[in-house]
Amino acid sequence: MSALTDLQQNAQTSFAALSSREKRMVIGAGLAVAVFIVFMVVFSFGNKADAIRRRTADKLIKLEEVQTLAAGYRDAKAKQDALETQLRASNIRLVSYLEDKAKPAGIELPSINPKADVPLEGSKIVESAVEVTLTDVKLNRLIDFLQAVEAGPGIVRVKYLRLEPRPAQETVTAWLTVATYKLK
Repeated sequence: MSALTDLQQNAQTSFAALSSREKRMVIGAGLAVAVFIVFMVVFSFGNKADAIRRRTADKLIKLEEVQTLAAGYRDAKAKQDALETQLRASNIRLVSYLEDKAKPAGIELPSINPKADVPLEGSKIVESAVEVTLTDVKLNRLIDFLQAVEAGPGIVRVKYLRLEPRPAQETVTAWLTVATYKLK
């Protein structure tokens, strides 16, 4: 503590020995140093505050992205669950199903060839399919038949459709593959 007191006394005696012009210069330099120190403190606090605000804004943006992704995940999960429920309930015998849908549309099914059940790659889903050949069918009846087939219960889809028009009779010959899906 005495060293600090000695330093203060030395500074006071040195300052008292200065001329009035030198005293003003020392006071001005001291004020300049004080202003510089205050500026540096305020500037560093301002930079810190800006950095904190920027990081907070970045985190808020990331939080909004996470919330958006979570909502999207919930929607996708709900769709997947609904599809799995539909697949579990799907136990359609395609041959009889197609025959039932062909009668109201006024179509005869002369050729239905069942294919072997095939598990879809990388999933628990099994595809059952049949190949159907329809000869000399009116286009409007074919459209009604296809809409009825895909509108039925479970998941039934027309995977392949090839048409050959017969302009003279105003009919078409159609080759199609119809598939249904179920869980293993």
